[in-house]
Amino acid sequence: MTVVPDVGCVPTVRASLDRIRERDPALRAFLAVCEDQAMADARALDDSGERAGSMHGIPFSVKDTYATAGVRTTYGSAVFADNVPTRDAPVVARIRRAGGVLVGKTNTPEFAIYIRTLNELQPETVNPWDPARICGGSSGGAAASVAAGLTPVALGSDGGGSVRIPAALCGVVGLKPSRGAVSAGGGFIGTRRFSVPGPLALRVSDARAMWEAMRGKESSERDTLEFVDRDTVSAGPWRLRWVPDSGRAADSAVVGVVRSALGRLATLDGFDVEDSTLSLETPRFAEPFYDAMMADRLSTGGDRMLAQARELLAPYTRHHLERASTISGAAYSESLGRGDAAADHLDALLHDVDFLVTPTTGVIAPEGASGPSDALPEDARRELVAYTFLANYTGYPAITVPCGLESGMPVGLQVLGRPGSEDRLLDVAEAVQQHVYAPRLAPWP
Repeated sequence: MTVVPDVGCVPTVRASLDRIRERDPALRAFLAVCEDQAMADARALDDSGERAGSMHGIPFSVKDTYATAGVRTTYGSAVFADNVPTRDAPVVARIRRAGGVLVGKTNTPEFAIYIRTLNELQPETVNPWDPARICGGSSGGAAASVAAGLTPVALGSDGGGSVRIPAALCGVVGLKPSRGAVSAGGGFIGTRRFSVPGPLALRVSDARAMWEAMRGKESSERDTLEFVDRDTVSAGPWRLRWVPDSGRAADSAVVGVVRSALGRLATLDGFDVEDSTLSLETPRFAEPFYDAMMADRLSTGGDRMLAQARELLAPYTRHHLERASTISGAAYSESLGRGDAAADHLDALLHDVDFLVTPTTGVIAPEGASGPSDALPEDARRELVAYTFLANYTGYPAITVPCGLESGMPVGLQVLGRPGSEDRLLDVAEAVQQHVYAPRLAPWP
């Protein structure tokens, strides 16, 4: 028997719930809070006298795209405003079995479709570093709540950068696992190949605890990715290749913050950093990627929403699904082939190195929070996803970790590796937090 330390789960969970009550009315990160259930779960853990697992007694939230038993699950949509599932999504069930205490559901754009955390259910979630700026999407409620200290860790999902983008904009850690590493079931109107659950946390150690809880034997048996083992990554020094160019314009100051942080990492024993003039070349992959993503959304429930609940949908959702309905089978097939080409491209960039390092986003969090749904310029949206979506297209893992500030706003450093290298990505992120840029809470609310 493992004896639980004297510091109990009840006061830890109580403190998180109190912070949510005090700070979330300004932040608007939560769509539902399950206080009675959370306190009951915390008391049960304390009463058991045994350690449940890596998440024992840690308060966590779940992006409202994953089903939670007995807790309202809306998928960010007014259509499902009164939906209360009877079962947890598989990934949620695993975290709870490892001792995690669910305290609530975080805000998301409808069906995780938009780059802003904006829907028809409540006002937009804002960035805790500057409430005039967006928190990103689609795991924006998760990122904002962690950055403001409401919970130490949160479960999000990442289909094109939806964990890493808001994590970078809000100054927290966000891990996008390899395709097939974790069951992605339990959602609605999703992407069959691209979206995966991922942890967000202020500290890498908490992200690692959730990752340990999330992964398991329930990963896809049908996935064709060949996972690497630990031995295929160099024992040291780790070889990092700097790839600052996504193929799209980026703010040179943001890129400079990331390169400066990488320079400090290069001074540590165990890291070998190589500069390069290589590019992710994302413009040649963007259109086929989004063709496949939109077609998936239509075929996983989007067509039913258009037919039965069109008037209840957010304008951006209607536009997205209507555009998806124009994508042909031939275009979808072509997009899958282009995904293979994208994997070949990443393999070439990773030749002779362990990891690629890039900015996570090409800009700091744009202004426009609480404005109309078209307030964010299209160019800004492209800059936000330019460094992230190739990991989803190919199924490769990636992590973002805060590495500095630009104009008072957080900047994220992204590390991308081969399938199966999540533990090593967390190790690199841990080195950044210990030696380059320490974790810190946002200044507001």
